[in-house]
Amino acid sequence: MEIDKPIRCAVMGQHPLRFPWGFDEEDASCAKMKMELAQQIMVLCQEGVSQFLVACDCGVGLYAAEIVNGLRMTDRDLMLLCYTPHEEQTTKWAPYLRERYFTMLENSTHISAVCPVDIPDAQLQAYKKIIDLADVVLCVYNTDIPATSSAEDRALAYAEGQHKSLVLLHPTELTTKQISAAHDAR
Repeated sequence: MEIDKPIRCAVMGQHPLRFPWGFDEEDASCAKMKMELAQQIMVLCQEGVSQFLVACDCGVGLYAAEIVNGLRMTDRDLMLLCYTPHEEQTTKWAPYLRERYFTMLENSTHISAVCPVDIPDAQLQAYKKIIDLADVVLCVYNTDIPATSSAEDRALAYAEGQHKSLVLLHPTELTTKQISAAHDAR
C-alpha cells in the first residue's frame, strides 16, 4: 500500500520595511494583505497542502505561521514546520515580536535551527531550506520594486531557479500570479 506524500508549501515574503506600512500591522492595507494571505493559505489547503513551512522571519513568515496555527485549531492534520535561521535570531527584535515568535514556535508541529549560530546569510539559508522541502512556494512580493541583495529577494530568485511552483501575492494590489514549476519566471 502506497502512502500519499504530504504536499508542502513554503511561505515567505519581502521584509516588512519593503511594504508601504512597514511594521504597522494596524494599517488597513496590512490588514487586507494578511486577510488575502489567509485566503491563499486556505485555498492551498483545499488543493491538498497539509504542511506549511516558514523561515521564522518577523514579517510574512510570522503572519503565515499565526494564520496556520489558527487553522490548526479546527484541522489537527494541518502542520506548521518552523525553520529558524539560528537560535538567537530574536535577540534584537521588539518585545511584542519576540513574544509572538515564541508563541509561534510553541504551537508549531516542528522546530529546527538551520544554522547553529548567526552567520551573515542565516536567513537566506533558512529560506532555501524551506524552499527545498516545499512543493509550492507562496510569496508575498511586489515584483514592481527592484530586487536587492536581501535574503528575501535572493530566496525568491532561488525558488524560481529551482523551478518551484510559485504563487505570488502582490502586497498592495492583492492580486495573485501563479507560476508553474515548468515555467521559468525570469
